[in-house]
Amino acid sequence: MQTGNAAGALVCFEAARDIDPSNVTLLLHAGAALHDLKRYDEAVTSYRKAIEIAPGVGEIHNNLGNSLMALGRFAEAADSFTRASAFLTSSPVPLTARATALQALGEVAEAETDCRKALLIDPFFAAAHWNLALNLLLLGRYAEGWQEYEWRWRKPDFTSPCRHTDVPLWDGSPLHGSTILLHAEQGFGDAIQFVRYAPLVAQRGGSVVIECHPQLVQLMQAVRGVQGVFPFGAPLPPFSCQAPLLSLPAIFGTILQSVPSRCPYIAIRDEYRKKWAALISTSASLRVGLVWSGKSYPDPLRSCRLAELAPLALPHNVTFYSLQLGAGSEQAISPPSGMALIDLTDQIHDFADTAALIEQLDLVISIDTAVAHLAGALGKPVLLMLPFAPDWRWLLERSDSPWYPTMQIFRQKQPGDWSAAIINVQAAVETFSFRNKKSFEMAPKDSF
Repeated sequence: MQTGNAAGALVCFEAARDIDPSNVTLLLHAGAALHDLKRYDEAVTSYRKAIEIAPGVGEIHNNLGNSLMALGRFAEAADSFTRASAFLTSSPVPLTARATALQALGEVAEAETDCRKALLIDPFFAAAHWNLALNLLLLGRYAEGWQEYEWRWRKPDFTSPCRHTDVPLWDGSPLHGSTILLHAEQGFGDAIQFVRYAPLVAQRGGSVVIECHPQLVQLMQAVRGVQGVFPFGAPLPPFSCQAPLLSLPAIFGTILQSVPSRCPYIAIRDEYRKKWAALISTSASLRVGLVWSGKSYPDPLRSCRLAELAPLALPHNVTFYSLQLGAGSEQAISPPSGMALIDLTDQIHDFADTAALIEQLDLVISIDTAVAHLAGALGKPVLLMLPFAPDWRWLLERSDSPWYPTMQIFRQKQPGDWSAAIINVQAAVETFSFRNKKSFEMAPKDSF
């Protein structure tokens, strides 16, 4: 297990368990191996057997909660973490985990309480700070939220490496002509959303260069104020200071009322525009981009199936264009009955291609993916479909976004149920078409 060979470990644990079937330690470790192998139902069974034998072992309840979380059984997971915290009174782990479950259930006030209780036990427990940050940002309490968000680098399992720690972190002071490196972190959508700060950094008198995912290089070169863009792993020019993109809101002191919301902040290069203008047929029909599936991590519940979007085929004179890449893209072969869906994604090589395709469309409908961020960054009207427990950046209950003025948000009313949101999106498409494609256009708000 310690070398990462969960499959080999499971063979050993199961062999030992055959000799001693009531050994709680073996049941616990077998469950952990099954969890690592994504065999979550079997892990739950192993943990429940262990609890029958030793109901007072907090680690078993905590591990059971982790597997229930992976299965999306959040209420049961919260109960397991509650039991774990009763037995592990000196550990911040089960309280922090329960906060995650409560957030998924929409119980954000209770989640914040758990995070703060965990930090009373261990003020330096990074996972509790991280969960508290997500909770505060979701509630729009940005001033404290951004500060807590900086704890992400101390999480052992954080998704991005901490880069360039040998170079000073920029504190927002004037740059006086020096070069600053802004580096992307986490996913594509994060980079697209927060590169909006690059022009603001340039206004502080420096030369801005960006380090990012290879798929974003061409796109980032079209951001105002950026002097150079380099893929991860490439040699970099000399620079005097650096900042991760998602640390910039804290550096600029961003609150809800001062979000830099001027869009578009990404341009389309001529060669990409010409390519996609030639590929997209001109017609009188409304051209709508469509994305229905995202990566299973970090949120498998944000996706739906293309078949569920069948009501969108009801408005007349609409041509849909697939913007779906990766998992779920194969569904474009069999769109719902009556849906005219064109799939040109084999012509997409990077996000600059996706941006140029979006520019040719009238409207984009998307679940929470990088494409939604890209369409918003381009100032394109976007109908965003969100799961019941949304990512922190979309706040709570709002039908608009302070980050993207041309975005309209449609939220699940019940966990896992897209039906009401889809019906509302369908009505919005009809309204949009009726108003000659102008219903969601608004003047950019210059907040900086």
